[in-house]
Amino acid sequence: MTKLTKLRGFRLEKELEDYLEDHLSLIVQDLLIIGRQVKVGGGLIDLLAIDSAGVIHIVELKLNEASPSVIAQVLGYRRSIKRMNRDELIQIVADGDLEIDLPVAFQQRFGRPLPETLKDFPALMIIAASIHPRAADSVLELLDEGWTVRTFRYFVRSAGVRLIPCCRTDKDVKEGNHTTTSPSAPPDRMNAIPERLPSCRVPIDENVRLFWQAHVQDFAPFVTFSFIYERYRDWVHAQAVEGVQLRQSGLFARQLSAITGESGEWTRVYVAHRSDMAAYNTFMVPPSASEYRASGHTVAAYKLNPVDLVSSSRRN
Repeated sequence: MTKLTKLRGFRLEKELEDYLEDHLSLIVQDLLIIGRQVKVGGGLIDLLAIDSAGVIHIVELKLNEASPSVIAQVLGYRRSIKRMNRDELIQIVADGDLEIDLPVAFQQRFGRPLPETLKDFPALMIIAASIHPRAADSVLELLDEGWTVRTFRYFVRSAGVRLIPCCRTDKDVKEGNHTTTSPSAPPDRMNAIPERLPSCRVPIDENVRLFWQAHVQDFAPFVTFSFIYERYRDWVHAQAVEGVQLRQSGLFARQLSAITGESGEWTRVYVAHRSDMAAYNTFMVPPSASEYRASGHTVAAYKLNPVDLVSSSRRN
């Protein structure tokens, strides 16, 4: 995503999804993202999350306006999730794009075991550039009936993405907070997601940190995530006698991003797929490398930052 695009907005819904996957937990701190594009009977859930109480959160994203049909969409997803038992949910999360080991991730994020009985009533969250008035009325009706529904408008500013809570009361909707930035929602009451924050909130397995510290000097200035993960897997197998546990790639990726974010020495980027990408460990950074998963750029990698950039990051 170019600087101009950042200031004007996201070009694709996928870019908004990429961004919120990494940053949503900075706003809703009692939230762990456990799935992305999760396939259920009613379609694909954009983001799936869980909180410390074991409540599942279904997050639906809309690049532009959330139309009235979004209510039927999220209710269909909710129905599908309600029909799953604990083991089925663990399996669908493990098989998803993020490959999350839910019991392990929950323990590390919240410091206690995953509840044996997950809550029966998933919460709903809708994030869009604006909310259609009929959709806003439907949200209010669900709230009146005791449902857990959170609705946000997002917009992009030079300081980062901001989420504005809306559709909370009749007064809120009457004042137009679901369609415009009104005086009732001044900047100091908005929820801000900074453009770049280290993922240090992710609990880090000390064995993952140990692996990175011991092997980072072996990597060239540009290396794909898959190359790193292969080395990590080999290292864990070699440490088997010491009881080191292999982390699934999705959880390992989040922890690696947190570790690299602490020092600022490495930046996660995305590049276009190549047939030899699995073994890509080189001094040459592809010119198309982007910090956002733009169209066609789906391969995660890490590039070593120049010394002056690292020094500046540490000063800030």
